Amino acid sequence: MTMELCYNPAAGERGLGDLYLPEHPEHAPVALTIHGGGWSAQDKSSFCGVSQFIASLGWAVFNINYRLTTIAPWPACGDDCLMAAKFLLDGEVPEFAGLDRCKLLICGGSAGGHLALMTGLRLPPNRVAGIISISGIDELTSDFALHSFRYEPFFGGEPTEEKQTEANPLQYLRPDSPPVLLTHWDNDQVVPVESARRFRDRGRALGCRVDYYEYSTEDEGHGIWIPDSKPHRLYPHLETELTRFIESVRPENPPCPTK
Repeated sequence: MTMELCYNPAAGERGLGDLYLPEHPEHAPVALTIHGGGWSAQDKSSFCGVSQFIASLGWAVFNINYRLTTIAPWPACGDDCLMAAKFLLDGEVPEFAGLDRCKLLICGGSAGGHLALMTGLRLPPNRVAGIISISGIDELTSDFALHSFRYEPFFGGEPTEEKQTEANPLQYLRPDSPPVLLTHWDNDQVVPVESARRFRDRGRALGCRVDYYEYSTEDEGHGIWIPDSKPHRLYPHLETELTRFIESVRPENPPCPTK
């Protein structure tokens, strides 16, 4: 079952999300999914295959649009994702009745992986079950070194060191940060694998749980999508890794208090 909800009326269609309910929604935990597209393209439809997959694991999934950098520069997209997370966690919405909104799982791909990390690491740790970044821009410095052209439109001006620091997920890691899963192709042609490795190393040095899945394949782009799948579905080995992590962070049952 799917229904469209508005979490940010001021953003128009970019403030909409699709709620996917699992087969048995009563006490189902909740997840937020965030599409990619270099912060400047695509919409929630491009990530609905991942959302449907997570829903098949028994989660209620809110798959969102957000303002692209062609509409407003950073931090607009980050602000939207935070707003959507708080809407899902604490919004007084009839469609959320019966769901376990104690903790939130957040999953994004590519630029959406960056936004998933920036969302989950800026929420109270006790409200986040886990964060998944699929081929994400997990650490800005290594990506900026190869793809600096992305960052002037992202920031809406000169990508200063201060601005990069403010938008770098690495800077928000703390010893009590929620569990994280990073997946990355070792020859990713869009986002360098070093971005994921640096986040992994920093997180583990702080004592955080950072699960890491790096793989080799023959593909193009991010190396994550089954060719010609509609909607886009992740390769089975990636879905297996996501399933393992998601089951390991599933909130306790019966559900804990919401606040």
